[in-house]
Amino acid sequence: MLESLGRLTNAICTLVALCALSGCASYSGSSLQVGASGKAETRALMGEPAAIHPAPSGAAYTESWEYPRGPLGRQTFMVRFGRAGNLVAVDQVLTVETAGRIRIGQDTRDDVRRLLGRPGMVFPVRSGGEAWDYAAYASKSDSRKIRLSVSFDSRGFATAAGESHDPDSFTTSPSL
Repeated sequence: MLESLGRLTNAICTLVALCALSGCASYSGSSLQVGASGKAETRALMGEPAAIHPAPSGAAYTESWEYPRGPLGRQTFMVRFGRAGNLVAVDQVLTVETAGRIRIGQDTRDDVRRLLGRPGMVFPVRSGGEAWDYAAYASKSDSRKIRLSVSFDSRGFATAAGESHDPDSFTTSPSL
């Protein structure tokens, strides 16, 4: 009896682990194959995109599908497709490196949305514009929690972009 219960427990644990692993693959699209996977496979694996963005002129892809993970998630994946509908790339875009590509005074809200995805929070600013805030990690290989912020003027053009420490990652010290 005890041996049967042990085998059942092992089988359940294996099943749970397999489900978790397949969930991770669909979370980031890591099991998709560049050049081989297409839109139908991507949709089946990752679900409906939050938005579909046309590529900027001169890009090596024709459109990107936006997959933000969590309401204030630290990862947004852009899945990019070529003219024939084949997968060109899957990029985690909430990084300092990606934010560094924002062209101050030239990029609009639409350009930034296409680059970083939807913001986690939007704040009005006195000048009539707004600031977009993203929870992020410092880089793909650095798990320090940071905030990316982009400010826009009243016409919708980026006026500033930068990073700061994430207040959620601060620890409180005991009172003296």
